[in-house]
Amino acid sequence: MEPPDPGHKPGSGVNNLKDPVETKLHTAVCSGRVTLRAAQQAIVTDWTTALSKLGLT
Repeated sequence: MEPPDPGHKPGSGVNNLKDPVETKLHTAVCSGRVTLRAAQQAIVTDWTTALSKLGLT
């Protein structure tokens, strides 16, 4: 389990802003839209741009 983002208030949404990105990448890999390697590389390079780099936004 990852710690919440700094300043996160309980009950105010996702604990960590990276979580929805990870979920979308997981879904894209499982559906065959992107390869696991491409998803891993995109999230390691810069998780904040991973979805746009893979055309998933």
